[in-house]
Amino acid sequence: MRRRQHPVHLKDLDWYKFVRRYFWDDETTPYLVPVERLHRRQADHEILAYAVFVSLLYGAVTVLTMSGRAAYADSFGVSLYSFLVVCATLTFAVTRHHLAACACVLAPVGGLVFSLSFDIHPDLGNWDRVLLVSFSLVWLRYSMRLMHIAKRYGDMPPPPART
Repeated sequence: MRRRQHPVHLKDLDWYKFVRRYFWDDETTPYLVPVERLHRRQADHEILAYAVFVSLLYGAVTVLTMSGRAAYADSFGVSLYSFLVVCATLTFAVTRHHLAACACVLAPVGGLVFSLSFDIHPDLGNWDRVLLVSFSLVWLRYSMRLMHIAKRYGDMPPPPART
């Protein structure tokens, strides 16, 4: 077995390029690119990620409330609302229509109202509620970004040719 002449040190590795390459790419994860500079492929990636996240989250809520395993399972309104959010999100993912994006904004609003009004879990403390409300507000801000993407989607330039 042959030994290296110079050992590899952590300071020699380029962590920024590694993280950027696998977790933060302007093409596939353009979350910090302004909406005015997005092209259609970037918008498609962002809409797909949002649709998967919201559909899985609210789909799970729909299944839990309909199966009767949640503490708030006796509420038909919660399961109906969750199902409508899933339908609106899937419609937005397929059509990229502005009105479907407006309906998707109801998802974080519903999460905010739900986390403030219903007793999700009896052991939920004040800090847990603060985290839920903070998450819902950040999610609402991001949903507004998706509304702007849907509004501009028809005018977005085509993606540049891949090299």
